[in-house]
Amino acid sequence: MTKPSLTELIETGVFGIAGVVVEVQESLPKLVAKGKSTLEPKLGMARFVGRFALNRLESEFQKRSDSTLDQITDLVSTLFGLSDEQHDDAKSADAQSPANGGALLSERTVMTPVPAAKGGDADHLPIDGYRTLSAQQIIARLNSLNLSELDAIARYESKHRNRTSIMRSVDAKRANL
Repeated sequence: MTKPSLTELIETGVFGIAGVVVEVQESLPKLVAKGKSTLEPKLGMARFVGRFALNRLESEFQKRSDSTLDQITDLVSTLFGLSDEQHDDAKSADAQSPANGGALLSERTVMTPVPAAKGGDADHLPIDGYRTLSAQQIIARLNSLNLSELDAIARYESKHRNRTSIMRSVDAKRANL
């Protein structure tokens, strides 16, 4: 084996590099297209799954925060002995007041608590502790009620909190009876 001459080394280096550059220029668009066709469907599916998971997470968070807010509101009302009318008045006033930032109860209501009326509608409801239960807890108990009990729940709910999820569930149960 003979040693390559300096000219052969230079030619190999220069022409080798030039050949690689030309080959990459010719092959690069094909490689990009092949990579794109391989990865694009997978990336599209990953985007879809990611959006679905995010929407599901937001929905679950909203449900849980609504349930927690219902429970906290009911607890505060019970602790301060607010009647259902005062509770509803405070809730609607706070929702309309931008200065209040959507607090659970207004300062006016918290400063002037009034004991809940005895013998109110809540005493005649077929679900024990109705006022302290979240909408989800109430809906879970609707299956065991008859038509007149469902009517009582609907009347109470329409007069007081008027929670859409409960009203829909009561209507659905009535339709199945």
